[in-house]
Amino acid sequence: MAVRRPLIALIAAALLFGPASAAVAAPPDPAERGPAAASPRGQSDTELPFGVGPGQRGRSADAPGRQSSQPAATAKLPGKPRNDVIADVPVELTDASIPLNLIPYHDIPAALRNLQRSNRISVEVIGQSVLGRDLHLVVATAPMSDAQWKTWQQLSDLRINDPHAAQAKLAAGAYANWRTPLFVNNNIHGNEWEGTDASLQILQDLAFSTDPAIVDMLNKHVFAFVVTNNPDGRVAATRANANGFDMNRDYITASQPEVRAVRAQLVRYSPLTMLDIHGYVNCTLIEPTTGPHGDNYEYDLYIKHALRNALSMERAVLATGETRASCTNSDGTRRNDIPFRDRTQGWDDWPPIFTPMYAMYHGAIGHTIEVPLNPRGNLTVAERHERTRINTAVAAATIRGNFEYATQNREALLANQLEWFRRGVDGESTRPIDDPLAISLARGDNVKTHLQDFARAYVIPAGKDQRSATAAARLVQFMLDNDLEVQRAWRPFKLGGTHYEAGTYVVDMRQAKRGLASTLLGVGRDVTNDFNAMYDISAWSHGHLWGATVQQVNGNVKLDDKALRPVTEAHATGSVPPGKQSHYGLVVDSVAGIQAVNKLLNDGVRLSRTADGTFVVPGDLTVVRQVAEAYGVEFIRMTPPQVRNTTPVSKTRLGVAANGGEIFALQQMGFQPISVTHTAFNNGTLSFADFDAFFVSTTAFNPLSLNATQAAAFNQWLADGGTIVGRGSSGKQFNDRAGLLDVTIAAGRSDANGIVKVVNDPASPITGNALPTAFVDAPQYFTRVGDGVRVDQRLAAEGFFLAGHWGGQEAAAGHAVVVSGVAKGANVTLFGTEPLFRAHPEGLYPQVAAALWW
Repeated sequence: MAVRRPLIALIAAALLFGPASAAVAAPPDPAERGPAAASPRGQSDTELPFGVGPGQRGRSADAPGRQSSQPAATAKLPGKPRNDVIADVPVELTDASIPLNLIPYHDIPAALRNLQRSNRISVEVIGQSVLGRDLHLVVATAPMSDAQWKTWQQLSDLRINDPHAAQAKLAAGAYANWRTPLFVNNNIHGNEWEGTDASLQILQDLAFSTDPAIVDMLNKHVFAFVVTNNPDGRVAATRANANGFDMNRDYITASQPEVRAVRAQLVRYSPLTMLDIHGYVNCTLIEPTTGPHGDNYEYDLYIKHALRNALSMERAVLATGETRASCTNSDGTRRNDIPFRDRTQGWDDWPPIFTPMYAMYHGAIGHTIEVPLNPRGNLTVAERHERTRINTAVAAATIRGNFEYATQNREALLANQLEWFRRGVDGESTRPIDDPLAISLARGDNVKTHLQDFARAYVIPAGKDQRSATAAARLVQFMLDNDLEVQRAWRPFKLGGTHYEAGTYVVDMRQAKRGLASTLLGVGRDVTNDFNAMYDISAWSHGHLWGATVQQVNGNVKLDDKALRPVTEAHATGSVPPGKQSHYGLVVDSVAGIQAVNKLLNDGVRLSRTADGTFVVPGDLTVVRQVAEAYGVEFIRMTPPQVRNTTPVSKTRLGVAANGGEIFALQQMGFQPISVTHTAFNNGTLSFADFDAFFVSTTAFNPLSLNATQAAAFNQWLADGGTIVGRGSSGKQFNDRAGLLDVTIAAGRSDANGIVKVVNDPASPITGNALPTAFVDAPQYFTRVGDGVRVDQRLAAEGFFLAGHWGGQEAAAGHAVVVSGVAKGANVTLFGTEPLFRAHPEGLYPQVAAALWW
């Protein structure tokens, strides 16, 4: 392969620190620039109330990110980057970046405005963090006219809309001047700072340098940088965002506003490469990973470029001369840590929860970068600053190495992506890795992939065959927000020998991003025997855990195209029976249903509940119509006999000793949780009289640590009919310390997790209407259930483990995983499952709500 002049040598060391290249372009004439609306492939963060409602409006929609200030102009050309007015923010002297000699958040606006002096740069506000801080996207490329941007966008969209036509245009030279999008995400973990500083230094050169190599790159690429994905965490020195979420575990769920903002940009650009910059690992780590590799990737296409790109980035890091950033081989040579080449297990790309792994479903060659030296902890000021200096240099070097590879292999990367998308459109199976370099460098079983035959389609039925119309609309809108194609039947039709009603949704798996559709809707598989160690979770499924009915259609069947029309948005409309009713019923089978009940209770509406869990609502037509419209829920008729012998339900004043993800999920349902500890009760900050129920999944609330006065108050609270919901080993420990249910628990491996098949007690007020599947993490199951304790849910006796990683799973078969009973006067429910895990398994939320209302 011909070797061009190395870009590393062309981008001077001045790129790393201090001002940019001495030859600086003159500030542009503002008249030459004109910001424009976001790409038609993006969408605004307008999900209502938890994702049901307006979102992506299809590929023709003009939906820029929410802005904190007025844009500099309002051009209407879709796809052309905007240039927003970037306003100053209050100075925060407690910003954790300051002691590290890194840029504090309050100095970022000035740095961005300086970049905006260049006609190569556009800065957009693409959303806000939980605490309201702006999220900035900086786009760098050589100036283009409106006509050029229009052509660029047409060729960009053609990749996904018709990869066959795009391949033909590539062969004919139509993409010769098309600029390939490259993406860099920074600071998703708030206390891993240096990617932000490195990117700002790189952008300074992209904005102003006259070096021919940089000018050439600007004519060949569209560079998109997220300056900081987690500004709240950056300021506070926390890994998580202000909701307590590790956002690099959230991309397949997109529960957090910061994630949705960046997801929209990945949809918008479908970049060829994507870097996500992290820290800290002692020896700079650059993906690709160990196995098991995600089944839904075209991994043979990914690895041949991912490995070579990693080697390019490794060369760039070694060229910095920073020996503390690398490892030493046995022969004395230096290297970075490339897991595919250097490890045998434990750093896999199996779950799509990570940002680069998610980006791969949009055709990107994705890489996590871990810079080497931890600047946190008890260090001298000089050592702390030296570590952040080295880390910044390393982060900048990986970006440069990535850009060098993308510049030298621009056409090959584009051809590779188009082939990825073509396979999806043509419905081909995945292929084994056949790249000689990858085969020669792979350690252990890293070269192995599981060949995947994709479903022909997924069907989300309508009417009586759909478990929850609200959950179905939520799921469809989520797919649209992720740039997937969904169709809906306007008349009855037949598919795979089954008749379906009008209104049924169909996901044709012959589409460019079918891998993402498969990972959202399929159940996955059991990878326990593939590798002994996994880096994080091993299973997820919107199709099995979000509450909608989803059916898989296999075989080479033909879709009835005449019956199907493309969907651009989906939301449940809700309904109220005609005529005047003395009472209405509401069956809670979705998050929206829980929200509707909590809204009614918070508004003081007197509700009751039947034995089967149906909520009875007084016949105020104005109230029920407003709730039906706002939440998309369906009210039903209730006859006088049905209304008799119901149990009153009141607003739940909820105390929690739980993790951030669980607290967020409870808030998502419309509860107003208050964190509790035994210390707060003992010192009088909290009173048991202020709570109706407690959700406990941590040891922060220990009943044995209550003083005598508070212990007596707690026992009286129990006797008065309080409600306890415990989750996991800590919930069981709380149960034992309080002397509640007589049960014995066993634990699976602490690293086990997955999707399980369960059997529900139809008479249970908690699981009577529950899904036939559940999610477990560090699984707990009950091996003995004493007198007076009901088994609400148990694992299936055979074949219960559907997907994930759980060594020793056989011992749990048939055992109870949700139990409940009355103890000391209190209603107590214990979950061995993970019904609120990272705000993902939304279809399990009704079980928790039912336990709190019971």
